[in-house]
Amino acid sequence: MRRRALLASAVLIPFTIAVTAACSGGTEAKPPAEAMKTAQQKLETAKAVTIDLRADLPKGVNGVSRANGTGIIDEKEPKFKGQVTGVIKGNPAGVDLIAIDDKTWITFFTKDYTEIDIEKELSAPNPAELFRPSSGVATLLPATTNVKAGEQERNGQAVLQRYTGTLPAAPIQKLLMLGDDAETFDVTYGVDVESEELRSVVITGEFYPGESTTFTLNLSGYGKTVDIQAP
Repeated sequence: MRRRALLASAVLIPFTIAVTAACSGGTEAKPPAEAMKTAQQKLETAKAVTIDLRADLPKGVNGVSRANGTGIIDEKEPKFKGQVTGVIKGNPAGVDLIAIDDKTWITFFTKDYTEIDIEKELSAPNPAELFRPSSGVATLLPATTNVKAGEQERNGQAVLQRYTGTLPAAPIQKLLMLGDDAETFDVTYGVDVESEELRSVVITGEFYPGESTTFTLNLSGYGKTVDIQAP
């Protein structure tokens, strides 16, 4: 009997240690204010970042359902080059797009780029503005109120710390030219626990009148610049 008890203990002790280690592992969440400030600084000084933007558009509206590409972060001349999919003038379409400061070019049913005033002609935001430090994605972080640390989740090889909060409508309206009828939006940020970089932004609210819509922005490739020139 004693031998059986000793054998049982030999099995149970490593198992208990393994379970305890698994439950107690992970990095403790940074205080929300500190995490938001650091993530903002990391993004503003990254020089470049790759984005993947997705949106669940309501039926019958013009807008971007997906955009992916690389942005050059610069106050005077932000840039973007990538692909945009959505509904343009009532037509579903996918286009290549280049944006440099306030100028944009697209390949809309053409092989060559055509310059277009994307804000006036398509009522869409210039994607280069996402990468201007004083008015782009980075400005959403300090504008967020009631920020609280949530759970940690694995995203590929990275572990992201979730932070939830509330965004006033003004910065969203300015950045995305949407949400005129909204007062606030719910937001969840995913911050890499190792690099402290902002890796995801999920914003939900009344982007379109009477409709709750979610925009998801994933960020990667910090510092990996590409050459973006006017076509």
